[in-house]
Amino acid sequence: MLQRSLTALVGIPVLVGAIWFGAPWLTALVLLAGVAAIWEFYRMTPPNVGPLPFVLGAAWVLALLSGAQAASGRDNFLIISGGITAAGSFAAFLWFIAFYRSPRSLDAAGVRGYATGFSYLILGPMYVGFLLSHALMLREITVSGLPEDVVVNLGIEWLLFALLTTFAVDTGAYLVGSAVGKRSMAPSISPNKTWEGSVGGFVSAVVVALVLGLVFDLDIATWQLAVIGSVVGVVAQCGDMLESKLKRIADVKDAGSIIPGHGGLLDRLDSLLFTLPAVYYSIVTVFVP
Repeated sequence: MLQRSLTALVGIPVLVGAIWFGAPWLTALVLLAGVAAIWEFYRMTPPNVGPLPFVLGAAWVLALLSGAQAASGRDNFLIISGGITAAGSFAAFLWFIAFYRSPRSLDAAGVRGYATGFSYLILGPMYVGFLLSHALMLREITVSGLPEDVVVNLGIEWLLFALLTTFAVDTGAYLVGSAVGKRSMAPSISPNKTWEGSVGGFVSAVVVALVLGLVFDLDIATWQLAVIGSVVGVVAQCGDMLESKLKRIADVKDAGSIIPGHGGLLDRLDSLLFTLPAVYYSIVTVFVP
């Protein structure tokens, strides 16, 4: 517990400072996180999958994150990300043909090993790089003010909103689950998660979203804040469950040990990788076009 607290005391000011100052500090932090996360992801593979090329995965993740930082808007971001994904997929396909060696022979299990290996090779950079790149897009969000030619940057507020509502889901689910949780939610994936805790996390996200809307003066309707909070309350738990499933498949307790007292970086990013794009697209496609 002491180690976890000390890590938080160091990590939280660094994270908040990077968000406050933006590029290049936030960009550098996200790039480092992306490289560490893809390293953990490629280590966290099933037993029938051979070694995957960390250098290729890291380069792909860095390209996706750098592309997000260079993008001037949602359309450019999606075009750049699509181009990088196409190039990365082609490079991964060539590497897989030329160098991949499954630890099993070409029997039925071996064929499954090859298919699984290729899936992990391709999906890893998308899971880490593309989803994480939405942190940089959120930081640069602007809305039109009054008069209409005035542009207001609310990137700091919206990125903090995404982070804090996600943390509220994790905290609410843990507290409620520990206090009154009885009905197991997914015993084969994460035995400690309960339906009561899930409801607690969902309600916490909605409440915190409404409070942050007032604190940050996000200038959107209360019902819209409630909707975004509800979306976060659902997708955060989906992200957490997905990473738990990946760890079960790989038969590991934690994705890594890079964060003292907290396990791996993916163990801390699992929910955020889903809530960052959920908040971003809720804003730019629905509520603040």
